[in-house]
Amino acid sequence: MQRILLNIADVCERSRVNGPGLRSVVWVQGCTIGCPGCFNPHTHPHRPMRLTDPKDLALHLLQIPDTDGITISGGEPFEQAEACVLLAQAIQNGGRTVVVFTGYRFEVLAASRLAAVQRFLASIDLLIAGPYIQSLHGDGSRWRGSSNQTVHALTDRYRDELEDAVSTTPLVEIATDGASQMETGFPDEDDRRWIDKITGAVPTSITVEAPRKERTKRCLNPIDPS
Repeated sequence: MQRILLNIADVCERSRVNGPGLRSVVWVQGCTIGCPGCFNPHTHPHRPMRLTDPKDLALHLLQIPDTDGITISGGEPFEQAEACVLLAQAIQNGGRTVVVFTGYRFEVLAASRLAAVQRFLASIDLLIAGPYIQSLHGDGSRWRGSSNQTVHALTDRYRDELEDAVSTTPLVEIATDGASQMETGFPDEDDRRWIDKITGAVPTSITVEAPRKERTKRCLNPIDPS
């Protein structure tokens, strides 16, 4: 039987901007949708990057303390549905939750006849669906990059707490270890300029969170990167 591997672009072990609570984030490699203005265009080409056993990756992420679960983003997770199913099911079996960002509309996924797509949907707690449309760029509320995107609680895990969770979620996150830097979240053009300005002053081994309403202030709120 052929081994199913997940092609990933990157992993962030602890993030607060990619779904409710503190989450690990997996960005998959490969997306044929290619939305103009996407924050992660480097994840679009379907080329081998880090081929990983999804169950092994799940075991690693489940060992990270205090996280609520994982977020699968990209790239396009549903273009690797078979591998993402294995990752998501292992995370849920470990007692944690699964959030997924997809460029496909929910109605398209729900109507799919592909068994792997339906199994993947069944293993997701919270789905943010729809293509990113640059002209509809939003404020990041409900973790939407643009206002056309829709949020779907597919289980009861987050159904009752969506409203409260959104109001306290940072919108931009920068992490650096002194050698490399990761930026994630829902930045607009002002945020991008803010990022360019602040990253020159960020010390090593720190994570910075910034809600947009406080962007003009000195927002250095480190969380434990360990």
